[in-house]
Amino acid sequence: MEYRTDSYSGFNDYNPLLDTDDLKHDTNLQQAVLKTSHGRRAPTSTQKTGMFSKLKNVFTRPKNTAVPVPSARLGTASRAVRQENSVAGARPGSTLHRPVTAQNRPSTAIRSAGFIAGSGAFGSYTSVPEPIQYEMKDESNEEKARKIERTIFNLAEESCFAYEENNIKLALEKAEEAMKLDKTHARYRDEHNMSESNVNLSGFVILNCANMSAKCGMKVEAMNLYNLILKNKLLPVHSRVRINIGNVFVSSKQYANALKMYRMALDQISEQNVNLKMNVRQNIAATHILMGQYAEAAQMYEIVMQERPNHRCGLNLLLCYYAIGQLDKARRAFTDLLKIPFQTSEDNYPVSLGKEDKQVSLVTEAIRDDRYKQMERKRRHFAEHVIVTAVKIIGNISEQDSINGYEWCIEQVRNSTYLELASGLEIQKAIAYLREDNFPKAIAILKEFEKAEAKLASAAATNLSFLHFLKKDLNNAHKYADLALKSDKFNPASLTNKGNCCFVQHDYEKARYYYEEALNIDAGCVQALHNLILTLIQSKQYQRVKDFLHKYATIQPDNSQVACLMAKVLQETHDFDQAKS
Repeated sequence: MEYRTDSYSGFNDYNPLLDTDDLKHDTNLQQAVLKTSHGRRAPTSTQKTGMFSKLKNVFTRPKNTAVPVPSARLGTASRAVRQENSVAGARPGSTLHRPVTAQNRPSTAIRSAGFIAGSGAFGSYTSVPEPIQYEMKDESNEEKARKIERTIFNLAEESCFAYEENNIKLALEKAEEAMKLDKTHARYRDEHNMSESNVNLSGFVILNCANMSAKCGMKVEAMNLYNLILKNKLLPVHSRVRINIGNVFVSSKQYANALKMYRMALDQISEQNVNLKMNVRQNIAATHILMGQYAEAAQMYEIVMQERPNHRCGLNLLLCYYAIGQLDKARRAFTDLLKIPFQTSEDNYPVSLGKEDKQVSLVTEAIRDDRYKQMERKRRHFAEHVIVTAVKIIGNISEQDSINGYEWCIEQVRNSTYLELASGLEIQKAIAYLREDNFPKAIAILKEFEKAEAKLASAAATNLSFLHFLKKDLNNAHKYADLALKSDKFNPASLTNKGNCCFVQHDYEKARYYYEEALNIDAGCVQALHNLILTLIQSKQYQRVKDFLHKYATIQPDNSQVACLMAKVLQETHDFDQAKS
């Protein structure tokens, strides 16, 4: 028979030294335990006395042991006395009788947060100490001074913000308050023997107060503050302060002193600051114009046009040469004006309707009329206005006649980057023919714009309608008035022409309709308002006539025709006393 090994053999075999059940019967172990400090500990009230309890204490190791109580069974009388002495605080005679330190020797290094084994009357919980309440220290003089500086800066900043919001009164109040607080700050530093205050901050506060005083018309106060800055050297850049002083002199009509300040500022500006130099030169030229010194102004504008050409300076240069009667230099100034780069505005963006270009379309629509585009459009309109004004000036000072002057200007414009203005200048040429009573040529020029773009076609048709109205050709006057309205239905001049034709034909109801439409589009259209009053007088609507006459008097208070019409209406309403007055 084959022998098989028992798989569970040996599980009950163990070393006799590990048998703790028979330790309570081991006399030698009991004697050894009694000689140790642990064996001399008193058992708890719930445990039985005897060897078994001692052994249990050895292997269970209670975590919390109170001060040992004398036990008659476990010790002798002398031992009990020594224990009583140890309880009373007496120093033991040997290391065998040292006080219990089990509570100070934890069995493990791991402890729970906020808990300590073997705590006192409140269980095992140990409260977390409260945060330490730090006493508030008194602010030092330097900290108080810095706090005052921050308040001063905040007041000056509020003043600047108020000025940006066009609240000049509040801006001046904040500026004066900041300056008073700055004086208090300087006095505080002197009293406490501290270092000098921030000179740049003081200069900024005084400069801001001076600027606000100048804006409010307090010129004497502003001048005193500016001189205070220069005298005490509160700001590193004196040139800008002198420019402000020059501006105050100009507003006070002290042009000689203004020129002196501008020239001193020009000498103090560094060569790297070209823009500021050009601005000061423009101020000097404008001051010469105010003094009637057009030749000196032209010289200064020539320097500006060579360094930084712009439309405003170019037009002023042309006007200076026009004032002193130098036609050749005026024409040269006009050609220099046309050489200034023209910033075209891209109003018509190619917007794709494809799905893949949807994002591009949204962005394009968003920037079509943003702030930058509005600014660009405004600059373009100003440039166009300058060119048209210059053409009118050149045409009027032509040696032979204005027609040749306009033709020369139009030819120069067509050869420049301002080609799109040439068509509009043709209308100005037609108006020049009208001044010479040459109606056929004016009509011939205007008829060329019938198929032009909407804006030009409307302007040309409006002028043609008025010309035919003056010639008492009402059919053509009606025709071109309708063409003008077809091209631009919001043209108040075309509506006024249409109303004039109806008025002459005694169709007062239609005439009133066209005049009112023109006033709805442009409330300041005096021609439509005057003709509407005449139409209402014909219709005997005197109450409405009085209302419109009051509006007319508000727009043109010095117009004698308003008084005559009012007297006529009062006479018709039998109010003779008021009509005489």
